[in-house]
Formats: sequence, structure tokens, C-alpha cells
Amino acid sequence: SVDVVCADFFALDARVQYDLIWDCTFLCALEPAARGRWAEQMRALLAPGGELLTAVFPIGERDGGPPFAMSVPLVRSLLEPVGFEAAVVRDNLPHEEQHRRPSDELSSVRTRGTALVSWRLRSTK
Repeated sequence: SVDVVCADFFALDARVQYDLIWDCTFLCALEPAARGRWAEQMRALLAPGGELLTAVFPIGERDGGPPFAMSVPLVRSLLEPVGFEAAVVRDNLPHEEQHRRPSDELSSVRTRGTALVSWRLRSTK
């Protein structure tokens, strides 16, 4: 079954864990000072054996935000210290698969990239 939760992410009870978390342009909307809390909360909410999927967007140079500029190395620097490892990284997506609003022209993705990354908690064995 699938449960969709609409709530304050930072107020979610970590005693309730999720098998799958989909972050689609949430991290890029947060002030940079909140990024560490984001990673810690993702770690607390993901069930053992679960998967965190991230749409890393927008990739590229940009001033200010939101959305703030993102990159796979930036997200890696947030998630690895709290126990995640990248299971799959798709950082060379065709234009047709990159994040954009339905009203955006396909050409809009040429100046801002998207990567899809699947994260799992490192084994403690």
C-alpha cells in the first residue's frame, strides 16, 4: 500500500519510518542552513532496507534561491556523513527525462540539469 503524507517534514515523528521517500525538488527549496537537518531527518525517517530517491535539481550555476543550486556531490556531502550511500546515480539524463514544469519548453533544461539518485543506508555489518 502507499501512504502519501502531507506535513511539516521537520516535525514528522521519527518513530514512524518509511520504506520509500521521494524528494523531488524539496532540498533545493530549503535555505542552505537547513540542509544538515534535512539529511538527519531523512536518516531518521527511512526504515532499514528502505530507499531514498532524490531528484537533484537544479544542477548548474545560479545565484540565490530558492531554488538553490544543487549537485550530486553536494547531496552526497550531506547524506554520506549520516549513513547513506548512493546505490544508483543517473546524472546524464536525456533532456526529456529532466525535471521541468509542464509549461516549460524542453529547451529550458539546457541551462539547468537534473540527476536522479537512489540512496540506501550503509550496512553496519
